[in-house]
Amino acid sequence: MTDRLPLNALQAFERAARSGSFAAAAQALGVTPAAISQHVRLLEDHFGRQLFHRRANGVELTDAGRDLFLPVAGAFAALSEAAGRLRSAVERPRAVISVLSSVNELWLMPALAGLAPPAGAAGLRIIEEERDPVDFAAAGLDIRITYGAAAYPNQKVVALFRDRLLPVAAPDLAADLPGGAAAAPDARLIHTEWGPAYASPQSWAGWLAATGSERRPDPGRGLTVDRLAAAAAAARQGLGVALLPATLAAADLAAGRLRAVGPAAAFMPEPYVMVARPATRHRPGAAPVWRHLLARAGVTEAGEGPAGEGPAGGAGR
Repeated sequence: MTDRLPLNALQAFERAARSGSFAAAAQALGVTPAAISQHVRLLEDHFGRQLFHRRANGVELTDAGRDLFLPVAGAFAALSEAAGRLRSAVERPRAVISVLSSVNELWLMPALAGLAPPAGAAGLRIIEEERDPVDFAAAGLDIRITYGAAAYPNQKVVALFRDRLLPVAAPDLAADLPGGAAAAPDARLIHTEWGPAYASPQSWAGWLAATGSERRPDPGRGLTVDRLAAAAAAARQGLGVALLPATLAAADLAAGRLRAVGPAAAFMPEPYVMVARPATRHRPGAAPVWRHLLARAGVTEAGEGPAGEGPAGGAGR
């Protein structure tokens, strides 16, 4: 083995590892799947180790492949960012965070308000993105905050929180609902539909069942929105009762903009998670932001959740 690394082969390996498919890697790089396979074989010969298990429906990293992926992906991300800085002649932000829009509005922004001085949130860049996986290298990302970790099997992922669903309403409407959300008419319930790419894990039927009720409200009679932030906004305006993950409702509850009108019930199926850029360590500017967000979620560096909750988990779109 020589000291010269086959860079084209490393790029093919990184794309295939990230997508789990030679065909997807070929499409991203503008070559054929056979070329990707040839590059990977060259790299395996170079290191004398098998890097992928070949499956009928794609590829999966071996232990040796996983050992190689993070440093390779981190190196390509750094190269991409350096090239971007040279092209734009603009100083790189202290940290770049990609986040679901509702999580940005309802949790991340309140969390960043407590970031330690002197810099605080200055120099951060926030990008709202609804689809996973995101391309860390192309956007120069340091952190991704999203719902569920399935799209990032080969990266460092820490669960932030896993919530129960909480019914909330504006104070005036809450006062008009002596029986709480369980007794609210169907027309007063706000429904959130995430769209065909998601299972819409929070629903009034699920919450009512978790509280022991057999009631099944008619979604067609209430207001329907496509994001949790929109549901919270509608509830603040008195348009109905929204069903929000408790952590995402916390800032509005603390400010008195919303009130709970029933118990927290029905755990979300997946946690909200924080994903690190594919590298062996955080960049200096991103490291304190990562630690601060873990602390705000009540998660230790080892990934342990708050006492009594088990592994930390997440909320919704």
